[in-house]
Amino acid sequence: MRRVERTLIQSLEERFRRITELLYDTRVPADVLDEEVLPFLAEDVSFTDPWQRGAGRETYRRGAAGFHCMFSFDFDITQLNVQLEEGGLKGRAIVDGVMNLKQFSWLYTYPLRTILVYDFTLLAPTSPGGDFKPLIHAHEEMWSFGDMIAAVPGVGWVYKNLFRRGFSYGFLAASALCRRVKGMPSLS
Repeated sequence: MRRVERTLIQSLEERFRRITELLYDTRVPADVLDEEVLPFLAEDVSFTDPWQRGAGRETYRRGAAGFHCMFSFDFDITQLNVQLEEGGLKGRAIVDGVMNLKQFSWLYTYPLRTILVYDFTLLAPTSPGGDFKPLIHAHEEMWSFGDMIAAVPGVGWVYKNLFRRGFSYGFLAASALCRRVKGMPSLS
């Protein structure tokens, strides 16, 4: 990788770290989101998570402000990576971490393992020596329902230690039955 490209990727990683820190810390006020995140959103930006999908810059803006108003959470980044497509005008940032849902923090902070994906294009610098600016077209938030269940106190233990083990045995029994019905040899 060329030095210029490495420097650009490092700069983009810092930018996406900052965007994630702003979007996923509900202590950040809406006017700060407008000032520091809005300039990086394309008019056609979409947001997708397991529960919802919305598109458009204004919809995204209202949704982010609403989340910051209604919920309490922050995000611990485990790893962050930016990759550029051939030609370097499009890219993807992937952020892996834990969203700490603190709605009832006096009782329990709910850790939800989360992967964020930002698809973006690069806008050329507007002045000599300026930075390339990422313009986000899609923001996807991924987390597993299994992880949600596993993180519920009490229920999580039953799910992880009894349900999953029982389901594994049931699946293996169904697999053996299927092989037998189809006349395939046993794997024992």
